[in-house]
Parts: sequence; C-alpha cells; structure tokens
Amino acid sequence: MKELEYDVLENGSLVNKVTIKNIRPCIATEGKVRVLMQLDSPLGDVISSLVTIYPPGKVNYVKKKKILTLSIYGRLITLYPSGKITMNKTLDKEDAIEIITDVMKAINQAYDNLESSADSKTTEKVKSQDISQIGPLDIYNCLPQTDCEECGEKTCMAFSFKVLSGDKPLDKCLPLQEPWNQEQVQCLEKLLGRQMMTTLGWEGY
Repeated sequence: MKELEYDVLENGSLVNKVTIKNIRPCIATEGKVRVLMQLDSPLGDVISSLVTIYPPGKVNYVKKKKILTLSIYGRLITLYPSGKITMNKTLDKEDAIEIITDVMKAINQAYDNLESSADSKTTEKVKSQDISQIGPLDIYNCLPQTDCEECGEKTCMAFSFKVLSGDKPLDKCLPLQEPWNQEQVQCLEKLLGRQMMTTLGWEGY
C-alpha cells in the first residue's frame, strides 16, 4: 500500500506527524486490522517516562529493549525506541489516527516531564524501578486496610485491583485522605512517585 502521512499535532514538543506504513487484517479479531505506523521523531528515553502516564495494569514495559505495550482503547499498542508503533484490533486508518493522536499527546506530555527540572527527580525515581511490575498487593500494603467500602468496593484488595487498572481513582479511598493516614500516602508516593499518583487519580497535591 502507499504510505499515508498525517500532520496530527501542530506544536508538539517531540512528535507532530505520523505515517501509516502498512495495514493488514488482524489475525486475532475478524473484521479489524493491524496497523504499522512511524512517528516523526525517535522516542528513546521518553518511553520509560511514558510508563508513568498510564495505569500500571495497562502497561507492559520491556526495560532492556525499551519497548512499551499499552493495553488501551480495547487494543494493544506497542511503541519502539525508533518511533515505530504497531496497533491491533483497529477498525480502519481513521480509527488508527484518532487513537494515535491521543497517544502522541501523551508522548509529548512525557517528554515535557523529562525536560522539566521540577519533575526530574520524580522521573528518575520512577525509572529506577519497573513500575509496570507493581501489583495490587503493593497498592494494598500502602492502603489504610479498613475495608470500609466507602470507595464502592467490598475490600481494600478489590479497590487495589481497580486502582491498578485505572478503573477507579485513588482518591476514592476516603480514609487515605485523613491526616492520620499520611504514612500510607507517603508509602504510595515511595512506591509510585508523584506522577503516577496523579495518573491514578490522587488529587491531594
């Protein structure tokens, strides 16, 4: 097929254009396609920063190769350091461009975070661990563990699963907002970093 280039963003700090290189039938889902795309800039170190933009339950990060796979919008989107992107379970090229536009905005946000001296310490802290390996038990261990059900879940463990997948914001845990539970908030900050706390819906900053 003929390559298709799109000017998606006008003033992106890192990426602005995307080229659709190939479209093929999606083996896993009948009636949908796999799309191969190329961004106009390599992603390099920004991929590790991008990990903090999405809930850990939606992220698979291969640290050695700097390859990030996102499970979002009902599909898998894989980003490579070269700027190559693959996307499955896609309706058509228009659908692909709509989704990749949101991803490109997140890429530029992650790049801005890297460039910002105010965020550099947090970024390095998150990069020093593989945040995609954080599990619900890690979240649970930092919660007040009251099983109060004020968040809408029957247990704090059930809430931890929802937080990790991005299906429920962290600030729904009302006991966590009480001044006597600051130790638990600090536990989460140490585990996640402030950027990921914000990503997971903590509004206490």
